[in-house]
Amino acid sequence: MKVGIIADDLTGANATGVRLSENGFHPATYFHYNDLLNDENTDVIVIDTDSRYASERVLDHRVGGSLTKLKHWGADILAKRVDSTLRGNVGKEIDMILETVGEETIGVVVPSFPDSGRITVGGYLIVDSLPLHRTDAANDPITPITSSYVPEIISAQTEHQVGVMTINDMSEDCETFLESFKSVIEKGNKIVVLDAVTNNDIEFIAEALSQYKGHKLVPIDPGPFTSLYAKYRANQIGDDRKIIVTVGSATKVSEKQLVYLIDRLKIKPVIPDITKLATFDHNWHDEVQKCVKKAKKRMEDNEVTVITTNKENLVIIDIKKIAAVNGVTPDRVAKRITDGLATITKRLIDESSHEIKGCYVSGGDVTASLASITLASGIKLIDEVGPLIAYGHLLGGEYEGLPLITKGGMIGNRETLYEAIQYLKSK
Repeated sequence: MKVGIIADDLTGANATGVRLSENGFHPATYFHYNDLLNDENTDVIVIDTDSRYASERVLDHRVGGSLTKLKHWGADILAKRVDSTLRGNVGKEIDMILETVGEETIGVVVPSFPDSGRITVGGYLIVDSLPLHRTDAANDPITPITSSYVPEIISAQTEHQVGVMTINDMSEDCETFLESFKSVIEKGNKIVVLDAVTNNDIEFIAEALSQYKGHKLVPIDPGPFTSLYAKYRANQIGDDRKIIVTVGSATKVSEKQLVYLIDRLKIKPVIPDITKLATFDHNWHDEVQKCVKKAKKRMEDNEVTVITTNKENLVIIDIKKIAAVNGVTPDRVAKRITDGLATITKRLIDESSHEIKGCYVSGGDVTASLASITLASGIKLIDEVGPLIAYGHLLGGEYEGLPLITKGGMIGNRETLYEAIQYLKSK
């Protein structure tokens, strides 16, 4: 997938390109007066048009010429990078992009940049807890900002009708959100401004709109939304690789994270019978076989396959009693369970017809079992996804180089697992 972005200044162009790089793309920034090089490794081009305070004649030359270059380059997505305080020729440049993309096009404005203290509530842009028009943007010598209401700012420059979806219109359900989005468009709005208070809000908007089929969409924002929207769109195109999530941690934290992931991705987990994985006879082998068969079917329909002994209303078994019956130590019973989860995971990798993009493993014992049965020597650590959440590649063994995220069962909030999977996708 190719992404072309128009930015009205160089620092903004570079900052947006870097965010796309973090999501797995290979960006380059160009100056508007240069031709685009034929580089097969570049899939994102951000053009600095240096047009924030340009006249209409200069806009036609710089922005118009840059859009022509990006169109000839074959950009699948055209986007507009705007200043985080909405200074400049925002509406005029939006109009130029909408006209380039075509008649059935909707501009989606997500002005929020939570990491930089910019959030949008009720259509109003708040900067470091102040309304936009009370910040230094109000003193801009060329295009002073006199309002904090984003639709009003854009309407003053665009020829199109501008609608808004406030935080009250938002829903964590993609289908409900898309219905609300469609209703705003059906009122004649060609540009839609969306509230967002957190990074999770922006991620949800990007994920939901990547599934929208009604019109071509043009992302318009300071960078975060464009980057995430492009990532989700790219994930839908020609990528048959799969991710395996194996969770053996029997904690309320893990339970909440699994419920959130399952609800967001609309998937059904494979849940082995923990009492059978705690056995030392044919029941263990039969349960592993049954779960592998079930997981292979799940994998055909979903990008992410979840294998877990952790389910709602946690089932806690009496490990000491099972150990006494079988004449083994409690540690041996616990390892039998984790070995079962690891074996299901390994066999799914072995027997699946799909390439495995990576694995997420929760619980140190499960991770150790998986490394052991795959004959791995260790894990090459590459990055910290979050506190006590590590990303790396397996070293040695049958799956050397396999991307892996590991996390303890008591770590994180309800979104942590979902966010880790999105990170793994980007790698």
